Amino acid sequence: MSPEDDESPLRDGDSETGLLPDADAIELLASRRRRTLLGLLVDADGAVTLGSLATAIAQTERASGLGATPSHRIAVSLHHAHLPKLDAAGVVDYDRETNSVRYRGDERIETWLAAIDES
Repeated sequence: MSPEDDESPLRDGDSETGLLPDADAIELLASRRRRTLLGLLVDADGAVTLGSLATAIAQTERASGLGATPSHRIAVSLHHAHLPKLDAAGVVDYDRETNSVRYRGDERIETWLAAIDES
């Protein structure tokens, strides 16, 4: 299993705020591909298709010099690893039947994303 496909369980979020604990937010953001995915979803207006996310991530990875992974392979990793993990953590709603993804919003995720982008 590659670090991009990790499946470690997350702890329950803060029941009062509904936000993930910092440790869980950091764990979710440990994957570069998940950071890119979440950045796209934070900026999206509503639901986004798996295919459009995979294409955007492929373009971002190519532009960053990270290789030329085909978008269909990225879609597979999103479908089987990254989106289920984010869905289980309550960060996104992932509909496997329609392959649509909607960001649910999490202030801690956005704070950590911004901090990582600045570094």
